[in-house]
Amino acid sequence: MVDSVKLLSGFLIVGTTLFSACTSSETTPSGRVSLGLNQSARLGPDVTIRIDSIQDGRCPTGLTCIWAGEAKVKLLLSNATASTPVRLTLGRSFNASRLDSTDVTLGSTVYKVILNGVNPYPSYPPTNEPQVALVQVTKI
Repeated sequence: MVDSVKLLSGFLIVGTTLFSACTSSETTPSGRVSLGLNQSARLGPDVTIRIDSIQDGRCPTGLTCIWAGEAKVKLLLSNATASTPVRLTLGRSFNASRLDSTDVTLGSTVYKVILNGVNPYPSYPPTNEPQVALVQVTKI
């Protein structure tokens, strides 16, 4: 009887510790999220990101192209009081500015938004895998 009480107590302690570690909502918006079209994710207690469009015009593997192409992602970064549309591009741009990252201000907080990738990379023949954007948002 004493052994079963000790065993049950041990499970309760370990379970409570694991549960409390998994339910913390005090995260700072930082890190990568992988989202498909029209998907959203909460970053930290008050920031949300939603992918509105993914356009991938990069040269597919298996083909020879004149231009490497680019992938464009339109997303919405928002909090309880403001939202800002963001357009990011992977690939070589015709102008010198960097288009795969930008700073976004929501209220009085500034975030760095970076497009790290669009998957899957185009191939020939094409696959039917859904596209996902790999986006990193960091509070500055």
